[in-house]
Amino acid sequence: MTDALTPKAKALLKEQYFALMYDDSAFTQKVATVKQITTWCEQAYIEPGHWLVMDKRYRFHRDAIEAIRDAYQMSMGEDIFTDFSQDTHQSAAQKSADEKQGSIKPTHHLILCALTQPSIVDRFKQDFYPSQQVNIELDIRALDVSGYDALLMIENRDSFNDWHVFSAQVKSDLQKVLVFYRGDSHYSVAASHLLQQWRKDHSAKPVIYFGDFDLMGVRIAVGGQCTHLLLPTYAYLDANLVPQHFPVEQEKLLAGLRRDCPSSWQSLIGLMACKRAGLRQQKMYRVPLALYPAQ
Repeated sequence: MTDALTPKAKALLKEQYFALMYDDSAFTQKVATVKQITTWCEQAYIEPGHWLVMDKRYRFHRDAIEAIRDAYQMSMGEDIFTDFSQDTHQSAAQKSADEKQGSIKPTHHLILCALTQPSIVDRFKQDFYPSQQVNIELDIRALDVSGYDALLMIENRDSFNDWHVFSAQVKSDLQKVLVFYRGDSHYSVAASHLLQQWRKDHSAKPVIYFGDFDLMGVRIAVGGQCTHLLLPTYAYLDANLVPQHFPVEQEKLLAGLRRDCPSSWQSLIGLMACKRAGLRQQKMYRVPLALYPAQ
């Protein structure tokens, strides 16, 4: 027997085992997962429980779950009750044949940063090829950010890749700024942790958000407790907003932003709402960029 139970199946068995310990009338309505388990049990000649209501409510037997646990240990070499929440793929491999059960993914500690310092760009050119920007993964567990004056978080990956272009458009002196990508499924966890740690240790220093000028973009900045927005000048926004860049599905955010948005950003929210238009980051090339402080 080589089939493995899914993580959802193992989690349900553990959940029901302890639920039945305190309440022998406990049942589950997770029908799809129950069927995965009963299919596996057919191979092991184990009767895991019974339907209270066919295909709607299922009650496991605790002794049957113990039998499943023993059978799985023998056939797969893994305890179905094992907790992988603090495991990386490497450490999970010591407990299971399925190392991907480790909750800490390989990129959970990594942020993607944009470096434009001449010394770094020149060395990169010597070793690889000419480039005006070097993107590098940095481990936040080892990264000392105390020497930076500010964080600058960029929403879109293509705009992040062109930070060397946008940086020349900024009217204000950003001084020493750590520029990083807000992240997708690969980098968002570490980016969120970096923001939390920065707010804890460097609350007096700025966090700048550079992203789309739409309701979601401002909502991300507010939720991330950013201290500044980096956007085109107000006059440029007023004259160049695009109706297609104001998604209808974002209108539900308007009331919350009017309530939660810093007072100094309310004029930006009003501009979008009045014109029912926005401006995506990809339309901000070759445009003067300004900082909008939250206070």
